[in-house]
Amino acid sequence: MAKTYDYLFKLLLIGDSGVGKTCALFRFSEDAFNATFISTIAAGEQRGGSTEDVKLSSVTEEKAVGFGLSAGRIDFKIRTIELDGKRIKLQIWDTAGQERFRTITTAYYRGAMGIMLVYDITNEKSFENIRNWVRNIEEHASPDVEKMILGNKCDANDKRQVSREQGEKLAASFGIKFMETSAKANINIENAFFTLARDIKAKMDKKLEGNSPQGSNQGVKITQDQQKKSSFFRCVLL
Repeated sequence: MAKTYDYLFKLLLIGDSGVGKTCALFRFSEDAFNATFISTIAAGEQRGGSTEDVKLSSVTEEKAVGFGLSAGRIDFKIRTIELDGKRIKLQIWDTAGQERFRTITTAYYRGAMGIMLVYDITNEKSFENIRNWVRNIEEHASPDVEKMILGNKCDANDKRQVSREQGEKLAASFGIKFMETSAKANINIENAFFTLARDIKAKMDKKLEGNSPQGSNQGVKITQDQQKKSSFFRCVLL
């Protein structure tokens, strides 16, 4: 069967339990919000259906050891988007509550090309723990993985404990991008995922162009049209 995509990117959602990672994942992949996904702990619940470009997969407890996790499930969703005329298949992994046990290790990070660090703007502790999550990433993930910090639940401004300026300052200290988002109100979720995918693609294209000799047909087969790269990316929702 012919491939229906040009790139495959593995993305991770990292952050304290209850910050809305699962809600953000479902908002992006299915344009849906369900408050019961908050503070996911892998209770074996049934989750939504699938379409051609939005699919759900679960890794059961028996297979969890292979991913460096001790129990529960690891869920991921798939959505295919388009950037600059290329189809990008995003495989987005949700820790499904494992962050409570601090069991996220190298096996989980393996192959990740982009990581979203998520905190809750109404929970200062989750913001403070972003530094710990960055440290965890530095210990276990690839050194060139793309990162972005998301201040989630920005619709709950009346309960805010972390200012936008604090989030921007923290992200700047690590040299990464920052956005405030709301899965509930659908604020910046789409923008965040497209931005991270765009940055990954730009970095990949630059590496491939630098490493591939002129006229060579070797290398990554999914990126054959290397000569018509643009500095602008057109986002199309499928």
